[in-house]
Amino acid sequence: MAGASQTRTQLSSLLGSLVGTICKWDPVTEESSDPMKIYSRQEIYVGRDAATCQYVIDDPVVSNKHLRIYTIIFDQDNPGEVAPLVYAQDMSMNGSLWNQHRMGNGQRNLLLSDGDIIQLSGRVSLRYDSVDHPQTSSFTPTQESEMAMFDCEYVVTNRKLGSGAYGVVHMACKKGTDQQFACKIVDLGAVKKRVAKELEAQHGKGYDKNISVSYVGMKVQEKLEQYHREAGILENLQHPNIIGLEKVIQSENTIYMIQDLLTGGDLFSYIQHKGGRLPDIEAAVIVRQIVIALDYLHDRNIVHRDLKPDNILMTSRADGCRVVLTDFGCATLVNPVSNRMSTMVGTFEFSAPEVVMQSDRGYTKAADLWSLGCLTAVVLTGEPLFDNAPKGCKMNSHRTRAIEKLKWKMNRRQVGQRAQDFVFQLLQHDASKRMDVKQALQHEWFTNPAHKSEFDALYERSIRDWKPRSTTEPRIVGLESYVKACPSQSNQNPSASDLESNSLSQYSYIKPESCSQWVGFSLLSTAETDDRQGSGLTHIPESPDVDLLPCKDITSTDSHLNVSSNNADAYSVTSSQVSVTHYATLPTLTAPSSPGS
Repeated sequence: MAGASQTRTQLSSLLGSLVGTICKWDPVTEESSDPMKIYSRQEIYVGRDAATCQYVIDDPVVSNKHLRIYTIIFDQDNPGEVAPLVYAQDMSMNGSLWNQHRMGNGQRNLLLSDGDIIQLSGRVSLRYDSVDHPQTSSFTPTQESEMAMFDCEYVVTNRKLGSGAYGVVHMACKKGTDQQFACKIVDLGAVKKRVAKELEAQHGKGYDKNISVSYVGMKVQEKLEQYHREAGILENLQHPNIIGLEKVIQSENTIYMIQDLLTGGDLFSYIQHKGGRLPDIEAAVIVRQIVIALDYLHDRNIVHRDLKPDNILMTSRADGCRVVLTDFGCATLVNPVSNRMSTMVGTFEFSAPEVVMQSDRGYTKAADLWSLGCLTAVVLTGEPLFDNAPKGCKMNSHRTRAIEKLKWKMNRRQVGQRAQDFVFQLLQHDASKRMDVKQALQHEWFTNPAHKSEFDALYERSIRDWKPRSTTEPRIVGLESYVKACPSQSNQNPSASDLESNSLSQYSYIKPESCSQWVGFSLLSTAETDDRQGSGLTHIPESPDVDLLPCKDITSTDSHLNVSSNNADAYSVTSSQVSVTHYATLPTLTAPSSPGS
């Protein structure tokens, strides 16, 4: 018994934790068969070849290696914080369908959620079931209501991808496509509560409440400005090594930041997956991409200020994959004249001495290069460069000793001299003696004749599938912009009896589905509308030259709506030609007892 128990323990250690199952699925009978367990440290191949696949499908249309399934765990020490992320990659010749959408033949890995169906051929479908099912909603009622307003374009799922001090990250999907995104949700009410708790923890319960209100308001405003700054910076960036911003939707209560979903985990988990540290060549391929991203930023006077392994994302676990710099919450635009900043931000272990010491002279873009040196040291040695200084020890002397110790660590791990020189050229306490980003990019670690052409070719391969986003549409919008774009599904095309019974007593307006169906219809001008209507009224999408403004009165017969306004004749249209969308700023439309004037 002891031997069997020990074997199970060893197997569990080897395979990791159970994350879900795959099984054959019959879409007609909705019955499953042949289940197979998926473990967090397993990489499962599905296909026809029994020699290379763990899950074998006997079907001539299925490829020898058709599907790859793997798992990412961001925090190995706290796996319960965020559920393991299970991905599927289509490797087939004929293609596969994920929930009726094409998967993309090896170009994109898709995050699986409980109940997802993957169709391998006309006769074979698989179902994925997560051990974390059911996933209950963690959204507030306000967020549920807000997300319903933009769900004609984006659907935010219950699938939690991460969490932070001021928000959570959920998977989102673009409606009508197979595109998956990461949606950072910032609850502004929760921000206020957290700031108030921090104040109470700092000063105790006896602090002046009047000061508290002012302080909390100031801190919340600072956080808002930080998110707005982050969105504003990302909105204008288009680079394969920088996280792509899809959309930011803002309301009075919440900020929804929708970004690229990358499927290889962060650099920290990637290093763990590779055995704890990376050899020189693999490290150079990754670090070079980070330097290329920094070069792009610094050319635009943008300083990241929080460079660390957690903020580097991988597009896959494969060697030579694309590397992406993310989390611009601490980033800022630096004044090109003074070229200096003074705010202490970032993560202590990766922050430059001049940032931590907060001297009167402030600091420059060189702070990012110090952080790059710390990050590179972690990649090459697998250990953090700095820890907290012992009590009574000056920070600079503590860090100097840590850098001296780093030389010994690198030699013991047989790190090459080029890689070592790159790190020590960055870890200079005097910022003026550090390499700048242009010098870092030209360092011999990347440009030596033995590897330069190979590095260039690897980089081109890593970014070949990246495409810049269209810049024709605004990427930062207010929630109110979706009131017209996403009409309320429950109130589209109301019947005449609905209007006659005044069931639509909320603030509403009438919008034609197609202007060509409306003969001689006249709308109010802005000057003649009620003061309460506000300014959020734009044009009918199908006819941009027609003002979209509410009508004065609505009455109805069995099959027609009669619409009138102050200065327009009454017109009669069929109820199938209208839809009603709620507008919070519009006056109530009422159904008078007598026919419209």
